[in-house]
Amino acid sequence: MHYVIVANHGAEICPSSNAKTRELLLQTGPQIPKIAEKAGVKILAGPYINREHSTVAVVEASSGEDLDRFLVESRLPQWNNVHILPSVPMEEGMKEIASLPALF
Repeated sequence: MHYVIVANHGAEICPSSNAKTRELLLQTGPQIPKIAEKAGVKILAGPYINREHSTVAVVEASSGEDLDRFLVESRLPQWNNVHILPSVPMEEGMKEIASLPALF
């Protein structure tokens, strides 16, 4: 299953302005690929950061538990509100839509 991870934080805790968060990110950021692999999560895209105080990544995991382990070990939820969007590739979604009866 694919998951889109969207993590948001406020300016006051942003690594660009908060020394403790900066230290945490500089320490854990380089370890993210290793943490993902250990948790059984494959990073497909990202993580991408932007000036809206958001991080976005697309990952693949066999279970929600694997994804949760990755998030906890990455410590992302300690300084972000994390939203998880279970997703499928477009081709799969189109097949599902074609197989469902229309509502109207």
